[in-house]
Amino acid sequence: MRTLTLAAQGRFYAGTVTLRASIFPSERREAYVQTEWSKGWTYAGIGYREAAGFLTEHRRRFGATIDQVGLVIFFLQRHRVELTMKEMLVDRGFDLREVKAQHSLVALWDGCRRAVGADTKEWRELDAAGGELVTLLADVDPGSYTYRYPVGKDGDEHERPEFIDLDALEQHVTAFVSLIDGYVAWVDQAEQYEREYAEDGYG
Repeated sequence: MRTLTLAAQGRFYAGTVTLRASIFPSERREAYVQTEWSKGWTYAGIGYREAAGFLTEHRRRFGATIDQVGLVIFFLQRHRVELTMKEMLVDRGFDLREVKAQHSLVALWDGCRRAVGADTKEWRELDAAGGELVTLLADVDPGSYTYRYPVGKDGDEHERPEFIDLDALEQHVTAFVSLIDGYVAWVDQAEQYEREYAEDGYG
């Protein structure tokens, strides 16, 4: 079998297809990722959910490298929480520009509090069920950088908890996502009923 060097590969591609066309083809094929089906907050969350779930389920295949892959899985799970809150805020008509720290889970949770209503029963129930996870994840990874980079902006190594139970992380993040999705679906349905009630002349 002939092995091509990088230089030879470069000449090969240059003579047949551009680098852009090789990575981003213009023709549809089943094997290609179809980005048209990945628009919107919901689909973005699905991608992180599936990737995190698959890597967690098959973590034993990585052997010793799970100690490195596990950091990636943590980031995927944390980002699921972030995307879920942003999806809820957008659904409620909340302007994300009002959240000064876009990757701060605490800031996003505060935005959710304002969107739902701080003094409502709904918010008390949401906060009781999901607030602890938000606080915990924000504590160990305040700005979404702790598990993506080996060092912080100051050049110092990040301080991380010594161990991560990926199964527990998957369980609690999935429960949080279900909690928020359930609330959004409930509110959307209630609003739909109100519109139908008004259209029927009862409003």
